[in-house]
Amino acid sequence: MPIHPRLLVLPLLLAAVIGCRQEQDGVDLNAVENVVANLPSVPRPVPSLDRAGLLAAVAQAASAAAAGTALPTDLRALDGRQFELRIRFGCRGPSADGTSNWLTWSYDAESRTIRVKARPTISAEEPLVASIGGEGFEAAEGFWIPRPWLLQPVCPATVAVKSADPQQPPSTDSAASEPGDEKEVEQAGEPAQFRQRLGIAQLFTDTDSRTGRRDSRPYQAVHTLKEGQALSSQGFNLVLSGRLRALAGGGVIECAGADADKPPDCIISAEFQRVWIEQPETGEVIADWGDG
Repeated sequence: MPIHPRLLVLPLLLAAVIGCRQEQDGVDLNAVENVVANLPSVPRPVPSLDRAGLLAAVAQAASAAAAGTALPTDLRALDGRQFELRIRFGCRGPSADGTSNWLTWSYDAESRTIRVKARPTISAEEPLVASIGGEGFEAAEGFWIPRPWLLQPVCPATVAVKSADPQQPPSTDSAASEPGDEKEVEQAGEPAQFRQRLGIAQLFTDTDSRTGRRDSRPYQAVHTLKEGQALSSQGFNLVLSGRLRALAGGGVIECAGADADKPPDCIISAEFQRVWIEQPETGEVIADWGDG
């Protein structure tokens, strides 16, 4: 039986179609690979500087100031860098309010309410502010950082006193009044001899916006614990976050000192964009000031 001519052509057409498809597939794959290879690299976001990162930068700035050398280039590049600084306070438990206390908290067991307050301790009248800016700053708002030798925001092992009852605040004892303890360190007065003073502050000139200035008003709030929620046994964190701001000299950290055997005192120039207080064990925010 003779084969119809059209049936003979059909296999040839199928082979041609398959060959074209393979060739097209090969071209398409190469094109896709080339496009992927030529895509520009996407820069990864730069992480915020934490407490350890800021303290490492301060160490470099203080060393340069003490040696009389130029500020390292990498420190000049910190202008605009995001930061998140945690300051631990209240490790010994509730503290009585008073003019000498600037980081305080109290607890009312009956109402299960916590009252916290953080009072700025750096102003334009601070001699260090005047020494780095002359009369160029009309206002300054910020905090001295207690225990700058601690790279992490923790309670010192020799200070923290845990409560046996998680529903009660940590206990205080007679040791709390000894020189050099937390109550002395967390005051805004002069630190011990040979101790470096390190602060972080917003420094305002007469051309800066007045929006957001607190004019020395403290950050304070009341927080109610949920039923069954334990009270922190490790104090609280004051968290300052925002961007670093370069000063006239180009750096974000200015240090000054006249004693060759004492570390220079330093101030970190910053813009506070958010301030909050948190429980360190859980990270729960108990007070928040979104715009500083």
